[in-house]
Amino acid sequence: MTETRTTQTVGLSGAWQGEATDPQRTFQGEVVTSSLEALPVGTSVEVAFQSSGRRVTGPSEHGNYVLSAGAHHWTVARFTQHPSATGQSRDDRLPSGDWVAELVAH
Repeated sequence: MTETRTTQTVGLSGAWQGEATDPQRTFQGEVVTSSLEALPVGTSVEVAFQSSGRRVTGPSEHGNYVLSAGAHHWTVARFTQHPSATGQSRDDRLPSGDWVAELVAH
Protein backbone atom coordinates (compact mmCIF):
# COMPACT_ATOMS: atom_id res chain seq x y z
CA MET A 1 0.00 0.00 0.00
CA THR A 2 1.41 3.40 -0.99
CA GLU A 3 1.31 6.25 1.52
CA THR A 4 -0.18 9.49 0.19
CA ARG A 5 1.39 12.72 1.43
CA THR A 6 -0.75 15.84 1.59
CA THR A 7 0.99 19.19 1.46
CA GLN A 8 -0.10 22.75 2.25
CA THR A 9 1.67 25.69 0.59
CA VAL A 10 2.53 28.86 2.53
CA GLY A 11 4.36 32.00 1.46
CA LEU A 12 7.21 33.35 3.57
CA SER A 13 9.34 36.47 3.48
CA GLY A 14 12.76 36.35 5.10
CA ALA A 15 16.37 35.32 4.73
CA TRP A 16 18.82 32.54 5.54
CA GLN A 17 21.16 33.18 8.47
CA GLY A 18 24.62 31.59 8.36
CA GLU A 19 26.83 30.02 5.73
CA ALA A 20 25.42 27.36 3.38
CA THR A 21 27.81 24.76 4.82
CA ASP A 22 26.86 25.49 8.46
CA PRO A 23 24.62 22.70 9.86
CA GLN A 24 23.12 25.25 12.30
CA ARG A 25 22.01 27.55 9.44
CA THR A 26 18.39 28.76 9.71
CA PHE A 27 15.84 30.70 7.70
CA GLN A 28 14.20 33.51 9.69
CA GLY A 29 11.07 35.17 8.38
CA GLU A 30 7.34 35.67 8.59
CA VAL A 31 4.24 34.26 6.93
CA VAL A 32 2.87 36.36 4.04
CA THR A 33 0.28 33.90 2.66
CA SER A 34 -1.36 30.97 4.42
CA SER A 35 -4.67 29.17 4.73
CA LEU A 36 -3.55 27.26 7.84
CA GLU A 37 -5.33 28.35 11.01
CA ALA A 38 -2.25 27.57 13.12
CA LEU A 39 -0.02 29.65 10.81
CA PRO A 40 -1.69 33.04 10.18
CA VAL A 41 -0.19 35.86 8.10
CA GLY A 42 2.36 37.84 10.12
CA THR A 43 3.52 34.88 12.22
CA SER A 44 7.30 34.71 12.80
CA VAL A 45 8.80 31.43 11.59
CA GLU A 46 12.10 29.60 11.47
CA VAL A 47 13.15 26.84 9.08
CA ALA A 48 16.01 24.59 10.18
CA PHE A 49 17.45 21.21 9.26
CA GLN A 50 16.88 18.38 11.73
CA SER A 51 19.33 15.54 11.41
CA SER A 52 18.20 11.97 11.90
CA GLY A 53 21.17 11.68 14.28
CA ARG A 54 22.05 8.20 13.11
CA ARG A 55 24.26 6.56 10.54
CA VAL A 56 22.36 6.20 7.26
CA THR A 57 22.84 4.51 3.89
CA GLY A 58 21.05 6.96 1.58
CA PRO A 59 21.05 10.76 1.26
CA SER A 60 17.25 11.00 1.74
CA GLU A 61 17.61 9.45 5.21
CA HIS A 62 19.87 12.15 6.70
CA GLY A 63 16.99 14.25 8.04
CA ASN A 64 14.60 16.96 6.88
CA TYR A 65 13.78 20.65 7.13
CA VAL A 66 11.26 21.70 9.75
CA LEU A 67 9.28 24.95 9.88
CA SER A 68 8.63 26.15 13.44
CA ALA A 69 6.21 28.82 14.66
CA GLY A 70 5.83 28.93 18.42
CA ALA A 71 4.81 25.47 19.65
CA HIS A 72 3.84 24.31 16.13
CA HIS A 73 6.18 22.37 13.82
CA TRP A 74 5.74 21.14 10.25
CA THR A 75 7.98 18.98 8.07
CA VAL A 76 8.94 20.88 4.91
CA ALA A 77 8.51 18.86 1.70
CA ARG A 78 9.94 21.63 -0.51
CA PHE A 79 11.34 25.12 0.16
CA THR A 80 12.03 27.33 -2.86
CA GLN A 81 12.23 30.98 -3.87
CA HIS A 82 8.88 32.43 -4.93
CA PRO A 83 8.23 32.14 -8.70
CA SER A 84 8.12 35.96 -8.92
CA ALA A 85 11.90 35.85 -8.39
CA THR A 86 12.37 34.20 -11.83
CA GLY A 87 15.24 35.82 -13.68
CA GLN A 88 16.57 37.41 -10.50
CA SER A 89 19.61 36.30 -8.57
CA ARG A 90 19.26 32.84 -6.99
CA ASP A 91 21.64 33.78 -4.18
CA ASP A 92 19.81 32.76 -0.98
CA ARG A 93 22.20 34.95 1.03
CA LEU A 94 20.27 38.06 -0.05
CA PRO A 95 19.04 40.12 2.93
CA SER A 96 15.39 39.21 2.40
CA GLY A 97 13.22 37.54 -0.18
CA ASP A 98 9.97 35.72 -0.86
CA TRP A 99 9.92 31.94 -0.47
CA VAL A 100 7.35 29.18 -0.83
CA ALA A 101 7.20 26.28 1.63
CA GLU A 102 5.26 23.09 1.00
CA LEU A 103 4.42 21.67 4.42
CA VAL A 104 3.52 18.04 5.01
CA ALA A 105 0.10 17.80 6.67
CA HIS A 106 0.03 16.17 10.09
